[in-house]
Amino acid sequence: MASGDNPRLPLTSGASPIVKYTEMRSQSEAPSTAITMTTMPTSPPPFSTSTDPNQPKTHNNLSVNAYELRRISTQERRVIKKTLMANVGYRLAKRKELHIQRRVIGDIMCFLGILGIILMIIENELTFNLVDHKDTTFSLFIKATITFTTILLVGLVFYYHRIDLNIYCVDNSIDDWRIALTRTKIFAILFEAFICMIHPIPGHFLVEWSSQYVKKVETSFNFNHPHRPPISDSLTTPTLLNSTIILTTQIKPPENDDISQYYVPIDVMLSLPMFCRLYLVCRFIMLHSHLVRDASSQSIGYLNRVSFTFPFIIKSYIKRRPALCLTSFCITTFFIASWAMRACDFNVKRGHMPLLDATWLFIISFTTIGYGDIVPSTYCGRAIAAITGIIGVFATALLVAVISQKLELTRSEKYVHNFVASIELAKAHKHQAANVVKYGWKVWYLRRKGTSRFIQYIQAQRKLLTSIHLVRNIKQRQRKLADNHVNLLELFTVQRSTSAVTDETSQRVISMEQKINKVEDKLIEVNQGMLNLQDKLNLLLDRIIKR
Repeated sequence: MASGDNPRLPLTSGASPIVKYTEMRSQSEAPSTAITMTTMPTSPPPFSTSTDPNQPKTHNNLSVNAYELRRISTQERRVIKKTLMANVGYRLAKRKELHIQRRVIGDIMCFLGILGIILMIIENELTFNLVDHKDTTFSLFIKATITFTTILLVGLVFYYHRIDLNIYCVDNSIDDWRIALTRTKIFAILFEAFICMIHPIPGHFLVEWSSQYVKKVETSFNFNHPHRPPISDSLTTPTLLNSTIILTTQIKPPENDDISQYYVPIDVMLSLPMFCRLYLVCRFIMLHSHLVRDASSQSIGYLNRVSFTFPFIIKSYIKRRPALCLTSFCITTFFIASWAMRACDFNVKRGHMPLLDATWLFIISFTTIGYGDIVPSTYCGRAIAAITGIIGVFATALLVAVISQKLELTRSEKYVHNFVASIELAKAHKHQAANVVKYGWKVWYLRRKGTSRFIQYIQAQRKLLTSIHLVRNIKQRQRKLADNHVNLLELFTVQRSTSAVTDETSQRVISMEQKINKVEDKLIEVNQGMLNLQDKLNLLLDRIIKR
C-alpha cells in the first residue's frame, strides 16, 4: 500500500498502466541510476494542476519519456541529457558543435600567432636598418600591439584546451571534464601557454652580448649603434680631403675594461622563440584536413584504433604529395633560418649581418658545403648554423627518398617493361641457339675436311663457344627477370587466389558430404523397405503353405 512514508512509490497513469519505482531523493542529489522496467503509455497523461509538495518527482529517474522531459526545467533537462548516455543523437550533435568551435578558435589563434611574428620582424628590421630605434613611439606601438595579441593568444590557448577536454568527455561518455584533466594534460597546456607568451616586451632593455670573435675595437671607433638614437650633428665635423667631403665621427673610444663586452637589446633573445608559434599553422592544417572533418573517416579510424593526430595527418600528406611537402618545408626553413641568423649574428664593427650574406650562409650550411668565406661571429649564430646543417642532412635524406619514389615504375609500367624485356630476351635466345646449331655444323664439316682449312676451323669453333656463352648469359638474365617480376603484391595476389580456391574447394567438399549423407539416408530407407518387403513376403509364403 502506497503512503507518504514509503520510500518506493508506484506511479500509474492514463490509458496503459506504467509500473515505475523511484527512490525519493532531494533535488540537489544526482539522478538515480537504478534500472527500471517501464511500459511506455500510448498517450500522455492528463495535465495535473496539483501542487502537493508531497507528490513524488519522477524526473530524477533515467528512464524518463519525452513528455516528462518537456515538463522539467532546462537545467535539470541538461543534466539528464548528459547523464543519459543512450541518447546518441544528442552526443553526436554536441560533438559536431564542439568540433566547429575548436576549428574557429584554431583559426583565430593561427591568425594572431602569424600576425605577432610579422610585427616582430617589421620592428626588428626597422632597427637593424637604422630607420628607427627602440625609444620611438612607433616602436613602442608595435611592441604594445604584439603584447595585446599575445594576451589574446594565451587566453585562447586555455579556451581551446577546454573545448578539447569537452570533446574528449563526449567521445568517452564522461560527465565531468575535470576527470580528463591529468597532470600530463596540465603540463602540456602550461607549456603551450609559455611558448605563446614569449615576445619582445615594450621598452628598451640591454643584455650583455659576447663572443670569442668580438674582443677588441680599434681606437677609431666609427660605428653607429643600430639600437640607439642617431648621433647628433654636433659630433660630426666635415673634413676636406682630395676634393671629397668625408664625415668623420668623433667618439670617445671605450675603456679597456669594456672593450670585450657589448650590450644589445633583449628583443633579439625574445624574438627568435616567437617562431615556435608556427605550430599553430600545423594545427590549422590538421583541423582543416578532410580526414578530421569527414565523419566516415573518423569512424573508420575509431574502428581501427587510429587517432587522427598531427603526425598521422603529416605522414598521409607526405605519402600523397611528397614533393610539395618537402618543398614547402625547405622554403619555410630557408626564410626563418636566414632571418634568425641575421638577427643573431652581430658584430660591433659591421653591425647585423646583411640579409644576402645570411642567405648565403644558410645555403652553404644547409647543403653541408661550408666554404668558410662567411662565418657567424656569435654563439647564437653558430647554434643556428649547426641546427641548419642537421636539418639539411635530414632534408637531403628525404629528397633522396622522394626522388627514388618518383623514379619507381608503377605496376602497369612494370608489367609492360618486364613483358618487353622478356620478349627481347626470348628473341636473343632463339638467335644465339640458331648460331650454336649453325657453327656446330660448320665445325663438324671443317673437321672432316682435315687440316686444309685450319684457320676457318678455329674461327668457327670460337664463334660456337661465344654463342654457347651468350645463351647461358641470356638464360641467367631471364631467371633474374622472373625473380624481379615477383614482388610482395604478386605474392599477395597469389595468396588471395589460393585462399579463394581453397575456400571454394572446402565448400564443394562440404556440399559433397551433405549429398553423401543424404544418399546414405536414402540407402538406409531402401534397406528398411527391403526388409519390410521381405517380412511381408515371408508372411504370404507361410499363409500359402498353410492353405
